[in-house]
Amino acid sequence: MNNGEVYRKLFVAFASETKDEFYKVAEEIIEEEEKKHNNKLAKDLRHILYNGFKVKTSLDQYKKSLPIPRDVERGLPLLEIKEFKRDWSDLIIEDNIKKNLERVVLENQKREVLEINGLKPKKKLLFFGPPGCGKTLAAEVLSTVLGYPMVYVRFDGLISSYLGETASNLRKVFDFIERGQWLVFFDEFDAIGKERDSPFEHGEMKRVINSFLQMLDNFKGESIITAATNHQHLLDPALWRRFDELIYFGFPDKERRLGVFKKYLRAIRTNSVDWEYLVDKTEGMSPADIEMICLNSMKEVVLSNKKLLIKNVLEEYIQKQQERIKIKDQIMSRK
Repeated sequence: MNNGEVYRKLFVAFASETKDEFYKVAEEIIEEEEKKHNNKLAKDLRHILYNGFKVKTSLDQYKKSLPIPRDVERGLPLLEIKEFKRDWSDLIIEDNIKKNLERVVLENQKREVLEINGLKPKKKLLFFGPPGCGKTLAAEVLSTVLGYPMVYVRFDGLISSYLGETASNLRKVFDFIERGQWLVFFDEFDAIGKERDSPFEHGEMKRVINSFLQMLDNFKGESIITAATNHQHLLDPALWRRFDELIYFGFPDKERRLGVFKKYLRAIRTNSVDWEYLVDKTEGMSPADIEMICLNSMKEVVLSNKKLLIKNVLEEYIQKQQERIKIKDQIMSRK
């Protein structure tokens, strides 16, 4: 590489505001440093190029840094970049789950210390369990605490009817996330991770799973890959071995149901609420179910110009939520 020529191309691209050319030349410089084994410098340059300095991070900056990959068939984006303002207090979960998540954060914050000693941080996480129990929220908290923007993988764009195009779309996603530091979130992961030996899966999806396994094995980036599913029994057995951490999010116990109620009702005045009664009546409900009960009850107070939230209102919406769950269970049992 002729340094003088490269610098000239870099300055011309910057002056003419030709972003694609600027990133192309910048990548050439980074790759040259990697060839010289200046890995620390190359890593820092790539992080600055695509993620910027933390003090300047914003959603617009990330959107401008890299073009969002799209599906060739329909032109749909394969991913979204999101930012959140969450903290640990948003997660009302069992202590052992929180400790596991905190350990993931610590290992990635101390990544260089681990690498010096020939160790690697946990970067591939599988969240599983019933819906509404905190899997997505946990990913959002990790994104915030680590300061990694979330890359939310969109399955409506990823899965294509064209032969071989779904695997190609997956490759585009992995190429994208290797060029930055992200919290990657594959929600409803069973959409592409179903067991290959299932008689209900056709050959194309089996090839997709094989491709995903290879990409996951060969992934060398600094991003954290998180997958979430409500149907863990459908996942291919080979997928479980690829993840560094497996975390089950189950229905909350009495203590955590109480915590969810108090979290959402703290913004409104209540009239001698019987907390013990509430947690008993909501046994088997998810945090999302309890959140809906609280929000609907608060709306009732506001819209009826009442000054206090009384027990009868909460009872009414607990019953309505129980009916919703019953209808949902009946529909699911027919599938």
